Amino acid sequence: MSRDEALLRQIRHRVEEELRQREMAFLEFWLQEVKTIDARRHKELAGLQSDLKKLIARMETRLRTLKGGSK
Repeated sequence: MSRDEALLRQIRHRVEEELRQREMAFLEFWLQEVKTIDARRHKELAGLQSDLKKLIARMETRLRTLKGGSK
């Protein structure tokens, strides 16, 4: 194996590890948000729906922000 191939493998490994770490952080954040909604123990369906709509709006806003930043 040449040095270039070894370097390429090393870089690829670092990138994959970074992506894995970011995905884990992303999932942990949104999982905690959903758990917070669940912990509220809504007495009515309307309250749960309201909290879910707020969460969806936050996620949509974040997605728009990320898409706008990649231009």
